[in-house]
Amino acid sequence: MVDSYSDPIAGFTTSGIVAGIGLRAGAQASDILQLIEACLAEASLVRADIAALATLNRKQAHPALREAASALAVPIVSVVESQLAIDAPNPSERVRRHSGISSIAEATAMRYGALVLEKRRGAGVTCAFARLDRPHELAHSSASMAASTLSTSRAGP
Repeated sequence: MVDSYSDPIAGFTTSGIVAGIGLRAGAQASDILQLIEACLAEASLVRADIAALATLNRKQAHPALREAASALAVPIVSVVESQLAIDAPNPSERVRRHSGISSIAEATAMRYGALVLEKRRGAGVTCAFARLDRPHELAHSSASMAASTLSTSRAGP
């Protein structure tokens, strides 16, 4: 288990694991959760170790990803393609053909720290784990996400 705590001032986790998630349009929340559970077991981690789910910015609103994040009680942080031009250990030609980048799961996780579990594949889903080495990046992404959510909210008093 990873030691982690929340910064009461900033309201975000300052350590833990970021799960990079790649997913196809037809992926289900159960697919994501099943793969995350398998990855947690392989890495000798528990759900409480997960600080956030990271994905490509255009996948952030995927209903299955939102449902999985809700079940895990963690935020979704998105990464734009221009920030994913890195050398991931397991690039995918298929991902490159569809998105123009070579990795989503590993690259989005690596945006927040060093990989602790390379990409694993499930039913329409990929997952990689990185240790949260740069919590300020997570806080910035979470704040940006919250601001965009607030600006489109229609919630009343």
